[in-house]
Amino acid sequence: YDDDDFALGAVLAVLVRGDEYDDDDFSLGAVLAVLVRGDEYDDDDFSLVTCGSTLKLKHRSGYHLHSHDINWGSGSGQQSVTAMKSSDDSNSLWTIAAKNGDKTCIQGAPIKCGSTVRLFHHNTQKYLHSHRHASPVSQRFEISGYGHAEAGQSDSGDNWKVDCDSHSGFWQRDSKVRFMHLDTGGCLYAQKDVAFNNQNCRGCPIVGQLEVCGLQNCQYVKSSDSYWKASDGIFYPRRES
Repeated sequence: YDDDDFALGAVLAVLVRGDEYDDDDFSLGAVLAVLVRGDEYDDDDFSLVTCGSTLKLKHRSGYHLHSHDINWGSGSGQQSVTAMKSSDDSNSLWTIAAKNGDKTCIQGAPIKCGSTVRLFHHNTQKYLHSHRHASPVSQRFEISGYGHAEAGQSDSGDNWKVDCDSHSGFWQRDSKVRFMHLDTGGCLYAQKDVAFNNQNCRGCPIVGQLEVCGLQNCQYVKSSDSYWKASDGIFYPRRES
């Protein structure tokens, strides 16, 4: 594949509707989504993170937001959420949805900075969730997987405000963002030196992964460890609502 508009190695696949694709810069009516590796792809139609996109969130440590069908052995007992170094695990894929109580967001609608969304885990359908249970290592707010997207099970603890600073006013794939939890005032947070090991989690299947927690009073704290960036994913082209 040698279209000049796509850096080879950045675009892994293009999903096209029916027979509408004629390799003329991909008319937006034909292209449904583009599968991108990292942040190498810079076509304007896909420069924003949009509703319905499924993506990996990369922490500044190089680890990715991760979940799996393993429940916490303490706190809420809900599905555990961690950060994993591997970039090839499908359990690090999350899909963007409208906030709890809203109608389904329009596929391809750009995410405005300051807006509220939910993220659900692609493989288990659990929503990224927080509450005031203590996280297992740092004793901050626990992060868990809760409810079920397909079954419509969700509550306000699944709502996250997208805190970003971009020239467009929207969440861009190449920009750092924070996820502010509305119910607790915390934000999605990880530190490379706060990990699961054989001292704090002997024999656990999550040894070597980072604890992901909610940092309290995050609106008053500026920490680089609270920033995340869109990485690999399936991104839908921008469509106005």
